[in-house]
Amino acid sequence: MKLRFFDIVALIFSLTVFLLFTAYGRSLNKDEGYVIIESSGDQLIYPLSQERSITLEGPIGESVILIEQGTARFFSSECDDDLCVQMGEIHGSGEWAACLPNRIFLYTGGFEEDQGVDSGVY
Repeated sequence: MKLRFFDIVALIFSLTVFLLFTAYGRSLNKDEGYVIIESSGDQLIYPLSQERSITLEGPIGESVILIEQGTARFFSSECDDDLCVQMGEIHGSGEWAACLPNRIFLYTGGFEEDQGVDSGVY
């Protein structure tokens, strides 16, 4: 199959439109995200677009959560193995991290894809 001039132009145009819409969609989603932190029966909600450090007291001591550059993560915790710190950053819809010994759970939401029906909805 031989590509003609207008085939190549149409292909480049389609690819450009696709990339522009993808970049635009990602910029919208990043601004709307938030992180929900559950600890000791309380629920805290913070936007991912505002950088901050949150210190929470749990059963075994303090845990520090950092929100920066559109992500959230455990910075430190007084648990023995630091698995929560090693989990790294969360930023996409439905991602989560937890420090089980300190009973702190955080997860992200608020992105456009959260508005649809998922496997948890009947």
